Amino acid sequence: MKKILCVAMFSPVVCAGHAAAADLSGVRLFGVADAAVSYSNGGDHTVKLNSGMGSTSRFGLTGTEDLGGGYTLSFLLESAVGLDTGAAGGTTLQRDSSLFNREANITLGSPRTGYLKLGRQYPAMMSLALDPFVGVSGFSPFTSIVGGNSDLGNGASMGDSRISNAISYTSMNLGGVTSQVLYAPRERNDAGYHRTADYGIEAHFAHGPLLYLGGQYNVVYTDPTALVPAVKNIWSGVGVQYQLGASTLGYSLNVIAPETAGSRVAQNHMLSLVYQSQPRHTVQLALMYRNVAGHHALNSFTAGFGYSYNFSKTVSVYTRIGGVLNNSEGISTLAATPVSAAGNDVRVLALGLRQRF
Repeated sequence: MKKILCVAMFSPVVCAGHAAAADLSGVRLFGVADAAVSYSNGGDHTVKLNSGMGSTSRFGLTGTEDLGGGYTLSFLLESAVGLDTGAAGGTTLQRDSSLFNREANITLGSPRTGYLKLGRQYPAMMSLALDPFVGVSGFSPFTSIVGGNSDLGNGASMGDSRISNAISYTSMNLGGVTSQVLYAPRERNDAGYHRTADYGIEAHFAHGPLLYLGGQYNVVYTDPTALVPAVKNIWSGVGVQYQLGASTLGYSLNVIAPETAGSRVAQNHMLSLVYQSQPRHTVQLALMYRNVAGHHALNSFTAGFGYSYNFSKTVSVYTRIGGVLNNSEGISTLAATPVSAAGNDVRVLALGLRQRF
């Protein structure tokens, strides 16, 4: 497989020169193929084929080199792919077209010293495992609600789901405590652009059945437009997750607070459950309440349910059922379902197939 990938992606000269290094690095191809047929209604109903409602469809290359003394150097290149169209990659929040839009980075470190990571990567944020649907944009209530900020004012944003031009450090584990700091310079000096794109910190404690107890603080600066200057947004949160027998229970609070005149602040509360009594059956449940401070008419309640039947460790069939109850002016949605009028409720039903490789 490695030789085939090398021939297909690089010139024979490069492959010949680096064959030994590739073997030592353990370079491998990985990914997920996921597609679902869905029905959604946010005022107008739609039936369509969706890519990635159970897991984001993607492919990538990764490799690790053992440098000795506990140190490793590793890389990760990961791209989304749409099974409905075959399109790969995506567009960043800064409107840059990117093949490896999910991650493109290199990491150096050891368990004794921590890890330095350079390149496009996740922000310094709480564990995605707090979300029973692990942030999958095709369905996750967390991603749909926390990321939907157009009603908070011009320039309101939680930032990109991955940060370009980022530098991060993840600490060693100190008695169950781990932390991460991240900084991303803007890398342009045009008038109106803030010198910083994103910076943040996350810290948590984990021990035994307590899987996560921690929080995050992120500052995101949006790009200016012809009508709206650069806006400073604060995305903060706290969360806890606990293993209780076959159940994993969690709670998280995420707050989006843009700092501009006339803006609003949203608090997003999520209760979560993942239940797996045996390997073949997985049940997921998320309940979310969105509260926009001082604007009750914008509030919403969201529920998402998932069930997967796992034929093996790599192949599953699944269903996703969810809905949003919006207050009179609410525009919260789920699974990118268009809301044709403020106050409309949203319903989503999907049946899909997933294979990991």
